[in-house]
Amino acid sequence: MSVSAFPISRELSSVRIVADAFARLSEEEAASLWHVTATHLLAVATERGQNTLEARAEVDRFFDALKSCKRLASGRVR
Repeated sequence: MSVSAFPISRELSSVRIVADAFARLSEEEAASLWHVTATHLLAVATERGQNTLEARAEVDRFFDALKSCKRLASGRVR
């Protein structure tokens, strides 16, 4: 899977698609997929010229966006 969602704020539809895919996985599978996805996104960001700290912050924002989409879908946030 390849997601190039930088900056995240412009890629909300991509975040929702990925969040939906994660929601269908078991907790263990989702954790494994997140590790692979985060590693890939970090590599993409640094290849595009972002420094490591900025790239890590961007990946963190992506993960936060995924969690927000999951909470919204489950009805925990109104």
